[in-house]
Amino acid sequence: MERRDLLRWLARVAGIYAVRGFAPADLLVFGNAVHRGAGSVTTEPGHVERTVLIAAERILPGATEANVGGFIDKMLADWHTPEERGRLLAGLSDLDARCRASAGRDFVDCTEPDQVAVLTSLDNEVTALRAGPGSERANQHWFAMLKFLTVYGWCTSETGMRALGLHPAPWRYDGCAPV
Repeated sequence: MERRDLLRWLARVAGIYAVRGFAPADLLVFGNAVHRGAGSVTTEPGHVERTVLIAAERILPGATEANVGGFIDKMLADWHTPEERGRLLAGLSDLDARCRASAGRDFVDCTEPDQVAVLTSLDNEVTALRAGPGSERANQHWFAMLKFLTVYGWCTSETGMRALGLHPAPWRYDGCAPV
């Protein structure tokens, strides 16, 4: 997938209405700016933060290294409505409830295969919503929101951009960059 295609895909599936009109280059600049303002999770994270960190790492390995947890926290605090934040937090409670029903423990205490299984079932739910009538509802699903923020946060981080071969950005001048 080309970088522009990836960024267009991110814009199409975004649950955030503020970034819908952004061009791919603007999405990249916006994501980089959010990363610069995002704090890293250095203190002992609470249950919700740990759930988000582990879920992001299961969705996209390397998310922890790319500080996707800080990115998601910053995006939720600054760019999402209280309703959207509430939907995501309610979804995280649902995630714990699903894990307790299937494995008898909260999501963070489950084994990695159990975590992946629950996240896969949620992804299948979102995919089914996208295939059915009224596919716009899929973007309202809390898991679609978490997955979008994870992928967007990773793709616009320095770690993700290096993995994609996009760092340093080809349009940026850096007099000290190796030739």
